[in-house]
Amino acid sequence: MLIISYIVLCLLFIVYLYTLSVRIEGKIINVMVPYLIITVPTLYVFEGIFVYLSEVRKYTVEYLFFYTCYITYIASFVISYLYTQRKPIYNKSNTKNKPRYVFTSLLFTFLAFIIYLPVLMEFREYILSPRRIYELTRTGYGIYFYPSLMFSLVASICAFFTYKKSKLFCISIVLFNCILIFLHGNKGPIFSIFIAFILYLSYIENKKIKFMFLVKSFAVIAVIVTAFFAYTFTDG
Repeated sequence: MLIISYIVLCLLFIVYLYTLSVRIEGKIINVMVPYLIITVPTLYVFEGIFVYLSEVRKYTVEYLFFYTCYITYIASFVISYLYTQRKPIYNKSNTKNKPRYVFTSLLFTFLAFIIYLPVLMEFREYILSPRRIYELTRTGYGIYFYPSLMFSLVASICAFFTYKKSKLFCISIVLFNCILIFLHGNKGPIFSIFIAFILYLSYIENKKIKFMFLVKSFAVIAVIVTAFFAYTFTDG
């Protein structure tokens, strides 16, 4: 029970950090949101259930050490961000820098595709079964896998800044990169793109995002990611 109690205590501290972020920044969509969405369910909710159902008492010291380190890490990041980044963020999405975002989004999309192309060519018979590609590239293919994912994410973020200029271009770039990420057999980065877009709306466009919009949006994304998982898990 000591482990579960400590996990609950850590979760309450995370909630406090989020409340602090909302109070200081005045935004419900803030720097803590990605952590809340991605890490809290796995690290605090499901892990707590696992501890409750499993016999892991002999690992009490290890669990306490791990969660202490993790809480120290996230607390250091959030507090240092909130109390050092006091400069206002100006909306530059309507400036002459837009052509740069068009170029960089195209460039990083091209790099993401080219870097991953050798893998697609080697396992072309599994193009419609991305999960199989993922299983076969777990070792020895990191030099293709991770840079390609990184460039796809960067390309999508750059495309957000072109949304007002050309919605078609922005949607096309993001959609292409989502498909490319899907071919990696990895669904997580698709969720990351959506979170990045929400943060873009909150910080760059200074839009006040309603809670119900957030809930509905995440529900849609959850359905899409689940569909991707079902498709890849059953090999199409």
